[in-house]
Amino acid sequence: MLRPARLARLLGAPIPDAVIAQHLRALGCEVTAAGDAWQVLAPSWRHDLLLEVDLIEEVARLVGFDALPDELRAFRPGTAPDHPVHLASRRVRDLLVGQGLAEARPMPFTATGGTDTPRVINPLAEDEPYLRATVLDTLARRAEYNLSRMQGNLRLFEIGNVFTPRAGRLPLEETRVGALLMGARRPPHFSEPEPPAYDRWDARDLAERMAAAAFPGAAVQTQPRSVGNDPGLLWTVRVDGRAVGSVQQLSLDKPVWASDAFGVEVTLGVMPSDDLAPPGRNAHAPAERESGATRAVTYVPLPTTPAAEIDLALLVPDGVSAETVEQALRRAGGELLEQVALFDEFRGAGVPAGHRSLAWRLTWRHPERTLRDKEIDGRRARLLDLLEQELGIRPRAL
Repeated sequence: MLRPARLARLLGAPIPDAVIAQHLRALGCEVTAAGDAWQVLAPSWRHDLLLEVDLIEEVARLVGFDALPDELRAFRPGTAPDHPVHLASRRVRDLLVGQGLAEARPMPFTATGGTDTPRVINPLAEDEPYLRATVLDTLARRAEYNLSRMQGNLRLFEIGNVFTPRAGRLPLEETRVGALLMGARRPPHFSEPEPPAYDRWDARDLAERMAAAAFPGAAVQTQPRSVGNDPGLLWTVRVDGRAVGSVQQLSLDKPVWASDAFGVEVTLGVMPSDDLAPPGRNAHAPAERESGATRAVTYVPLPTTPAAEIDLALLVPDGVSAETVEQALRRAGGELLEQVALFDEFRGAGVPAGHRSLAWRLTWRHPERTLRDKEIDGRRARLLDLLEQELGIRPRAL
């Protein structure tokens, strides 16, 4: 049953009865008048037309969304909170737009399929009959489209859904954000006619920013890929120890002049598709994998005391990653350690074989007073002792 009054209330404008009936019959529906409403029988191949709102959506699509009014109207706010995935999506979108990325809004279908991509029974297009398993696959096709038109400076992102098959059940549907970087890092200028291209470190930095925006207050970590993993995988993005995404070097069908493309994909949450909600919960309650998106964030006032900085040049064995060193520095630095930044790597004269020199800048700050020199010297001594005992790292004599 479709009520024209309900349609007008949802779309913001009335649609003539004749137009409603015409569009529904064009979809293959049987439409008969029933007083102030239409009795609608959907065709057998349209399993998605189950509710009145489904019919209203189809009418709106065929009429054209651009033909509907877009003015703001007064409304009464509800008491239901926004879904955590929606809030996370909004934070990430604001971040990426602020970083200069353009948002893509494609359909979630792909041309290639396999055991990890569900096939649609009645696809919209025969050349894309599969539900995608990754957002980056869609962004890669958009990049190839631009490259074929001699456009190689790309900064794209999409927030959309991906699907994973499950035996005997509906596919697992996840909301993810994907970002693609390639080409010049910034526009050319007379002072820099050929700007540097995006590299893997730009993608890693963007991944950490995206995860921090999606899961505020959580501990974000990028873990280098292990031997034997997908060669395109560069880092795994972890939030509070659990994997939520990846940083990848993308394989594109690209011309020789195009630079490398790098992609970031982060899972924001799972969209429930069960027939019944678990006991004691509603169907739209955030799942465990979404818990980071609802974490409370503690804000602190801007500092009013000066910071104390020291630089440490360390001889690090080649088998010890910079990430491991950073974790040790943060663990031993104490609660007043505000920032740890790696700013230099050196190999050459004065550095023993099998080692490299990594230089770190450590920043301490007390919220109420200026730190004394002897306090900083004591913290520095404790750091060096711990690094030597745990990792065999010594300070480099300059």
